[in-house]
Amino acid sequence: MSEHEWQLVQLGRALSQVARPYGCDDVLPDEVQASLWQLGVPCSEKTSREELIARLWARKRSLLLTMQPGWGGPGVTPPSAA
Repeated sequence: MSEHEWQLVQLGRALSQVARPYGCDDVLPDEVQASLWQLGVPCSEKTSREELIARLWARKRSLLLTMQPGWGGPGVTPPSAA
């Protein structure tokens, strides 16, 4: 597994942990915050889940774009949305 693929797996795990249903006043568990810091996504108890999800998806999108082959021009089918 390449480094990019490993990062995508880690980002997917982090997204699933952050996006889980929680009460309005619940803070992220310490282990989730620690995993986000390891991914280079600093956060605290005051960081909103919406902000974290947006930042994680932005990282995931940029990784996906670097992994996709570029479009070869006319005569070549452009990549589809994933």
